[in-house]
Amino acid sequence: MLHNNFFIGYIRSLLRIFSKIFTFTIHHAFEGLVGPLIVIGPILCIMLVEPWPMKFVSIGVWLVFLYFLSKAIDKITGRDKRDN
Repeated sequence: MLHNNFFIGYIRSLLRIFSKIFTFTIHHAFEGLVGPLIVIGPILCIMLVEPWPMKFVSIGVWLVFLYFLSKAIDKITGRDKRDN
């Protein structure tokens, strides 16, 4: 019985460590990609979308998408930027 409790505690601690490493990696990988996405997205919108008024609308939609993606990643990883 004592060995089972030790083994279960050990597995729980390993899962907790893996969870923290995974969320840290996901959060910081996205933070590293936000800069290039903010620059490349509008450039692609300007290059690919026609006519001119739609270019500005597509840039706005892209930036709103990045905002909501950032909020979703923060919610998934358990990090809230208001607490920092």
